[in-house]
Amino acid sequence: MSSTASPPVVEGEADFHYPTAGKPLKTWYRVTGELTPTSVPLFVLHGGPGVGSEAYNILSDLTIKYGIPVIQYDQVGCKRSTHLQEKADAGEAFWNEGLFVAELHNLVRHFGLDADGRRYHVIGHSWGGMFGSTFAAERPKGLSKYVIWSAAPSTQIWLDAQNALKKTLPADVKEVMERCEREGKTESEEYRGAMEQYYARFLCRLDPVPGDIMDGLTELGKDPTCYSAMWGPSEWFVTGTLKNWSAVEKLGAIDVPVLLLNGKYDEAQDSCLSAFFGGLSKVKWVQFAESAHMAHFEERERFMQVVGEFLTK
Repeated sequence: MSSTASPPVVEGEADFHYPTAGKPLKTWYRVTGELTPTSVPLFVLHGGPGVGSEAYNILSDLTIKYGIPVIQYDQVGCKRSTHLQEKADAGEAFWNEGLFVAELHNLVRHFGLDADGRRYHVIGHSWGGMFGSTFAAERPKGLSKYVIWSAAPSTQIWLDAQNALKKTLPADVKEVMERCEREGKTESEEYRGAMEQYYARFLCRLDPVPGDIMDGLTELGKDPTCYSAMWGPSEWFVTGTLKNWSAVEKLGAIDVPVLLLNGKYDEAQDSCLSAFFGGLSKVKWVQFAESAHMAHFEERERFMQVVGEFLTK
């Protein structure tokens, strides 16, 4: 199915009750395309944690070209969903993948996709591919296919890849990173400048960086609660509650077809994806030769073709 017409877009909020939140929560969402009793939509799990869903607006290409309704949402703690600054010091008892897995289950129920005969797909990007793998390992009713995009199945595997990439940076950039981390100056302009050098090589190689991607990075500055609590100062310096996180032992429970994606210059290096590949039974792996972490922008046409054909064939 293909159409050149702009698909319908509906925005809304889903009530989300999470016992330890201490208040009612709401998840903001956007549906691109028409949800019918027979449609098989795609849930998009954004990265971060805490960057919001703007960078995935472009996935409307999948609706236009393949007729796939796309459900993107801001995870609680960021953007238009309920913020949780008061939980900044709540620790691992609150800030863990369980919160976000429960939120996804809640959205599936909100759209009635847990009903008999209904099906849906999930694509998880970066952090989304981390907690998304735990979700898929639970074998939720209705899950049809799962796309793991530029992620790793454990924090340690991710860190090993980041440390290998850091070694390829200019000596002066590495010196700034290491000194600021050692001296606790990760909020300094100097450290941010070093991070930008890293991101230009391994996050998005487009210049200028598309506005929707920058929107997510800006969000981290507006409310860093979620990212700081769960991850830390940067991609390679983890001090948060995910420091010892791993889903490696759960991968064998995923029983739906899985598509693995990464870029040649990705933060999610081949070592990250191979760790998934070895633990999954129904899996295909595609790499984008000209991309870093944002292949949907960096190689837009091929990305949409690879994902669209996997989901529809």
